[in-house]
Amino acid sequence: MKLEIAAWLAGLLGFALLVAGVWMVHRPGAFIVAGIGLLAWAWLADQAAASKVERGGG
Repeated sequence: MKLEIAAWLAGLLGFALLVAGVWMVHRPGAFIVAGIGLLAWAWLADQAAASKVERGGG
């Protein structure tokens, strides 16, 4: 459980640092990177929820 939380926080921090770095170089690009990242995160969360339902984890 702790490893799962640590991995989630590391991913969140990495995404925030990526967007901040792009923001320093090119501000509109940061919005594009953030939008793509959030879409990817939503897709992964949807896939994880769907697999949990298929296995009966409810």
